Amino acid sequence: MDKKSQGIRIYVAIKHMGNITKSVKEYPILLDHHPLTFRELIEDIVKSCVTAYKERANNAKIPSPLTDEQWQEMQQIGKFAFGVHYNETAVDYDKAVSTAIESVSDGLVRVFKDGYEITDLDKDLCLTEGDVLTFVRLTMLSGRMW
Repeated sequence: MDKKSQGIRIYVAIKHMGNITKSVKEYPILLDHHPLTFRELIEDIVKSCVTAYKERANNAKIPSPLTDEQWQEMQQIGKFAFGVHYNETAVDYDKAVSTAIESVSDGLVRVFKDGYEITDLDKDLCLTEGDVLTFVRLTMLSGRMW
């Protein structure tokens, strides 16, 4: 069996916006196959996120009670959400991939592995089981100069 056909579990380090605590949590992502390039990694992560989004949207139709852990997390950030999914628009997977790749190419999203930035979309990628990737979305601030 070749390396590409095997699935791999990686972790994405995320700090949620508005989270008062400075903690960064690592969330597991199971990829269907082992990506060989950075471009393939982005495509696979977008596919995983779109699948999770659709699953959350379907589960929102059948609400479930909040767990104590969910309640405490929402209490820390001061925002309570009950899983209601208001957006009925279907996700366009190809557009999502295109937007993600464009964001990385334009430098709006930076990706780090082991403290080093990954920049070349088509360069071979050395990814192993359990690697932690950090995605940083840069926010452009605008204002007036007086």
